[in-house]
Amino acid sequence: MARSRFRQLWAGTALVALGSVPLSVALAADVQAGKTVSQAKCSQCHEADDWEGESAASLESLIRDIVAGKVKHKAPLQLTPAEVADIAAYWGQSSQKGRKRR
Repeated sequence: MARSRFRQLWAGTALVALGSVPLSVALAADVQAGKTVSQAKCSQCHEADDWEGESAASLESLIRDIVAGKVKHKAPLQLTPAEVADIAAYWGQSSQKGRKRR
């Protein structure tokens, strides 16, 4: 019985800890998938270079807020949490490469 309770507590603690991890880390964002999704859903108006200097974490937060309707955007976005993390990882990586070239 005590062992079962310990497992429940450990699982609960793990879930709480996971909740404090950025979504992209929890989902193991896929840069290549982010490139594909951004080209399909975002490239009409945006390029990866538009986000120069932005981190993947800040981009992920911004995109999440756009999807939630908290930030104004030209058109409503419908993206899964994985797509948000993937796009942010792709754009964040691209923006860091652009910074290094200077």
